[in-house]
Parts: sequence; structure tokens; C-alpha cells
Amino acid sequence: MQAKLCQDNSKALMSNPNKALANWLLRKILKLKAGELATLEKLENLGFDSVIINKEKQGIYNIDIMPMNSYEEFILKN
Repeated sequence: MQAKLCQDNSKALMSNPNKALANWLLRKILKLKAGELATLEKLENLGFDSVIINKEKQGIYNIDIMPMNSYEEFILKN
């Protein structure tokens, strides 16, 4: 899928088509049904609460889920 950073300070990720990222995260990873809400309890049960985007090479990136508290650890280190 193609994606780009958008909004102020690149705080949002937008895919093309826009549904692609949502379908991957909500349906494949979180296994949510249409209309079902993503909750902290659901994330805790699945064992992750954030994603990471890594650069493979120029113009090619990957996205993956990260274990609970990974974001907080990242913020503390940076």
C-alpha cells in the first residue's frame, strides 16, 4: 500500500486508498468487526499498544505492531 505522513508535524499517516491502513489495523491486526470499538482492554489482551514505521530503503517503509509500553520507552529514550 502507498502511504504518506500528513497534518501538522507529520502526526498522521494516510494510506492510498485511505481504507487500506484502517483495514489492516482494525480487521487484520485488532480483529475488530464493523462497528466494534478499539479499546485499551482489547489492546492489552492482544499485547500491543503502538506501531512502528521503519525505513527499508529510499521510498520503502514497513509498519509493524509493538509490545505494550514501547511508545513510552521510546519517549523516555528520546
